[in-house]
Amino acid sequence: MYNIYRYYFSLLLVCCVTTLTGQKVNTEINDSIRKFELNSLRVEVDMSPVITTFLNRGDVYQYEGAIQAEINKRFYPVFEIGYAGADKLTTSEINYQGNALFYRLGMDFNLIKNQTIENKFTNYFLIGARLGHTNFDYNLQNITFENEYWDTNFQKDFRGESLNLWFEITAGIRVEIYKRVYIGWTARIKNLINKPDPGEYKPFYIPGFGINGDGSVWAFNYMLGYKF
Repeated sequence: MYNIYRYYFSLLLVCCVTTLTGQKVNTEINDSIRKFELNSLRVEVDMSPVITTFLNRGDVYQYEGAIQAEINKRFYPVFEIGYAGADKLTTSEINYQGNALFYRLGMDFNLIKNQTIENKFTNYFLIGARLGHTNFDYNLQNITFENEYWDTNFQKDFRGESLNLWFEITAGIRVEIYKRVYIGWTARIKNLINKPDPGEYKPFYIPGFGINGDGSVWAFNYMLGYKF
């Protein structure tokens, strides 16, 4: 009889603990849901093309902007959109032309913690990642082919379409210079996810990514923004 009572008492104790644990988990979940807070939206424009377009003599150009949300003063999802292209004569005397819109979607995290309301201005040190995409047509003109048998050359034009995805690791700062007005920079390292097959034509320049080489691409943006 004592064993039966001990069994029922143990079963009752387990049920109580399970119920209390479940209530605690539900409370934590509900608290997390209630804690979701959209703190602000920041709209930004990249000012670096003022310099880079001049340095590239207009052969390569890129213009972009971004909108970034601040959630719970911790998470910073961002959407970036821009227009870029190139009209350049390469060292092989091939004329490349191609331009298009590009898009990036990503997330940043702020490494500056515990900013209090006593601070006059709010600053950010952000690290994050982006997924970029563009789809565009491009032209290659005056491609020279050699016929070794007849010892002759001939030229041909090529028109192609390119769909590109790439991944970026980013780091940057934002400094509030006046009420809700921010300046700062973002450094990026980019790597293509999809690459052409060997022997396939590839575009010289990918909008939003940069010059299409064999390795990683570095980029830098100088941003001016306003926080709502």
